[in-house]
Amino acid sequence: MKTTLRQLGERGLIALLKRQLPRGRDVRIGIGDDCAAVQIGRGAAGRLLLLKTDAVVEGVHFDRRATPFQIGWKAMARPLSDFAAMAGRPRWALVTAALREEMPVRFVREIYRGLAAAADKFGVTIVGGETVRTPDRFWLSVALAGEVELRAMKLRSGAHVNDAIFVTGALGGSIAGKHLKFTPRIAEAQWLAKQGCVGAMIDISDGLARDLGHICRESGVRACLAKAAIPIAPAAGGSLRRALRDGEDFELLFTVPTAQSAKLKRAWRRKFPRLRLSLIGFILCGKGIRLVDDAGQWQQLDEDGYDHFQTHHA
Repeated sequence: MKTTLRQLGERGLIALLKRQLPRGRDVRIGIGDDCAAVQIGRGAAGRLLLLKTDAVVEGVHFDRRATPFQIGWKAMARPLSDFAAMAGRPRWALVTAALREEMPVRFVREIYRGLAAAADKFGVTIVGGETVRTPDRFWLSVALAGEVELRAMKLRSGAHVNDAIFVTGALGGSIAGKHLKFTPRIAEAQWLAKQGCVGAMIDISDGLARDLGHICRESGVRACLAKAAIPIAPAAGGSLRRALRDGEDFELLFTVPTAQSAKLKRAWRRKFPRLRLSLIGFILCGKGIRLVDDAGQWQQLDEDGYDHFQTHHA
């Protein structure tokens, strides 16, 4: 019996392709992190080219309630959030748009207005792309290129035992509207990189539990989360489960040595007084994620979250 993508899952497919596809010697970071990082030329030893592509599909990432401006904004903001996860500076974008021939020109222009607004906010120039006809659902794909200093780049593999775990903002319920109008944490990530204390970092696109699981596996560690410390967004209706598992929050999740966590929190409040920063747990020896309550009782946390091939679409 043939294995299907539903059985394999997105994580399994990525692992399979990672083993199958060749990797050149100029590739510093390949498949498996938020962006790829490659070395260009001999004279740029301290600076790497970052590459990322992402797509939004009608009926999967947005529905007919979304405005065309919101669709364009989200299409650009998704790869920008991945650049934030690695503390990168985005610079150029290529946009591929698969469009139905009966779509109004005004609708398409609004999509590109949304794309351009997100790009301009973060210093990105849209330099080209492709338009094709689709007979069914329409979709947009954005390929983003930029740069990052080698010493500033953040990876999923940088967590260490005794690190504190932080998250920005509040989590859960993004489907109520945040997923269409979120702001990528580019400025915050670049500021964090300059502090010199951040270990691992990732953006929360598939849910806190799932994305923290990526950090744990890549770093070879275990995470312990304090149940009461997890910031729940009002749109999640007080549901801890939604804060742990809902996708598309696009907040930053990162680790810092515990000894430096208090200093970082004070500096954060001065720099970003309107954006919440929460210490939600610690990194320990072992594997997996534990969720601990105020009484010290713990449970093993499944790394459930959004999976393109295993999550039901409405």
